Amino acid sequence: MSSENKNFRLGIIGAGIFAEANHFPSLATHFFDDVDRVAVCDLRIERAQRMAGRYGWQNVYTDYRAMIEKESLDAVIVCLGAKNHPAVAADVLKRGVPVFLEKPSSCFLDGTKEIREASERAGVPIQVGHQKRYSLAYERARGRAFATDSFGKIVQIESKMHGFPVFPTFYTCMLEWQCHNLDLVISFGGPIRAVEAMANPTGPRTGGLIAMLRFESGAIGQLAWGTYGGPGQFAERIEIVSDKGNGVIVENARDVVFYDPEVGERFSPDWNPISKNQSHVFNGYVRELRSFIDSIRGGKVPVPSIMDEEMTMYWLGEIAQKAGVPLKWEFISSEL
Repeated sequence: MSSENKNFRLGIIGAGIFAEANHFPSLATHFFDDVDRVAVCDLRIERAQRMAGRYGWQNVYTDYRAMIEKESLDAVIVCLGAKNHPAVAADVLKRGVPVFLEKPSSCFLDGTKEIREASERAGVPIQVGHQKRYSLAYERARGRAFATDSFGKIVQIESKMHGFPVFPTFYTCMLEWQCHNLDLVISFGGPIRAVEAMANPTGPRTGGLIAMLRFESGAIGQLAWGTYGGPGQFAERIEIVSDKGNGVIVENARDVVFYDPEVGERFSPDWNPISKNQSHVFNGYVRELRSFIDSIRGGKVPVPSIMDEEMTMYWLGEIAQKAGVPLKWEFISSEL
């Protein structure tokens, strides 16, 4: 592990469309001047070469094992898709290298458990890439909602995240898309105690779903998901209400409203071309990767951890089963 005064040596496994759109440009910003972009690995060497050339990575590989053996990496990003994540992430952890794992961690709960067990056996940390936790809007909302003395105790959380009917199964939409929403709701409400859910299937792979949650704190929550209505301007919303009559609303991961019984105030991005308003910063990609690197350097448990992800995957499966949504996953390309 590199010391505090040495650059952090980073590798990446997977140079596909998602990594190209988010990880590579985020890591090329000035927020990571203390990070050496050491190596890119992809089974398609031309993709690894293209990303390395465009974003200033030093070496390319088609075998991640060779990359880890030769490069003395402090951590790797793994972005290969749900089907491939358990085997590769577990193997990297076994080799003693911390992992930033893009969501979803697996297709099903068993795969996430496999990764968590590998992390525990090796004593090596892993962070799962739910970047919405790190978006400026949700961080502002969390800062207000967690100020218990002034905000009050959270009583209820109302949330929605519309999907879109390109996913091959309803469960695939939940896993690839609405897992963000569930992770966010848990980050506000804490551990879930129980769920009930119902669905309105409109076809073999489409429909709507409502879930009701009871948190261990006693608070209640409501989720509205589906395969229609998104991911456009009005696709995403969370409202948190306290026992003091205060509330926080986040609209479409952009606008934040704070209100009390007498007055409200609104935060909106102004989109001026300064660092904090860059889309990869505002949407959380830069901030989650920065947090991961700082956590590894500081010997802290990164957030969300693989234990957090296991809880999210468990309740995602419970919601699907309670609603009668078959636990059937099928591949979908990021090109969609």
